[in-house]
Amino acid sequence: MKNIPAVIIISALLPAVALAQAAQPMNVKDIVEIEMLTHSEISNKIHNEGKTSVLIMTGGTEERGPHDVLGGHTFMAHNKGVEIAKNLGNALVAPVLPIAVSATGLRENTNTPGGVQLPPDVFKAVQVAEIESMAMNGFKDIFLMGDHGGGQQEIRQAAEEEDKKLSPKGIRVYYIGDFYTKAHDDIDLYFYEHKLPIGGHGAVMDTSEMMYWEPAPGMYVRPIYKTVPFDSTGQTPEQWKAARDARLAGQPAPAGGGQRGQSGSRVNNGLTGDPHPSSKEIGKVMVDIGVNNAVAQIKKLMAERRGLN
Repeated sequence: MKNIPAVIIISALLPAVALAQAAQPMNVKDIVEIEMLTHSEISNKIHNEGKTSVLIMTGGTEERGPHDVLGGHTFMAHNKGVEIAKNLGNALVAPVLPIAVSATGLRENTNTPGGVQLPPDVFKAVQVAEIESMAMNGFKDIFLMGDHGGGQQEIRQAAEEEDKKLSPKGIRVYYIGDFYTKAHDDIDLYFYEHKLPIGGHGAVMDTSEMMYWEPAPGMYVRPIYKTVPFDSTGQTPEQWKAARDARLAGQPAPAGGGQRGQSGSRVNNGLTGDPHPSSKEIGKVMVDIGVNNAVAQIKKLMAERRGLN
């Protein structure tokens, strides 16, 4: 009984300790997002800390089933951008563009409203404006990546054209296609090897990564992901593997089987695959694949181009 007062006192102090920890001042050195910094802090990071690289990430706003929120591409692009920047050690992340090309589900009289898209030429012009803004800000290496399939071509074109324009000034611009294309292929292969369903919008890939990043359960992925109906008549894992092997060998894809996660008879709820097995653990694997692929290509391209200067 003598210990009861001490226990009561300690218990009473715990909330205060938690609040004190939460109120700890933020360390500016740990921040890599440009919109979370002042202009003087960014200047210090560029000129004194050597952070002369910047990542221009593009997200997207579109449907991905009745369980995943529409801002998924933007949340995923932002968070992976932060991880890539911290991995590189010399980079910051520009504000993420939440609009891309060809938002899935966006059409008149739709039962999947909420998507936002830009025409390809306007989207490309925005990419160019972002690049030139970052160049004026003092960054020397500018990397472009998109989490959304629509707009990849325009991102690449903008990067290539601006690299030619800015390279005489010592500024290089890069399209990091491995962030999207190679990552998707590697993730699909992981799913194939681990007997997970390979799908498209709102399936295990989208849902697991969004679960991994969400600040609280249910914020990005609603609990109905476990039971939501989905289209199951698309490409089988074996058909996907055969098509992948043929592509890598430079041969025509085998006939039949449709495309990755697609079919001719959708449930019409925005889903092209099975989200039921999704988990944070799968999401972590996917994040690591995407981040590692991007970092590897960034380092490779920097070595090639900076070695030529």
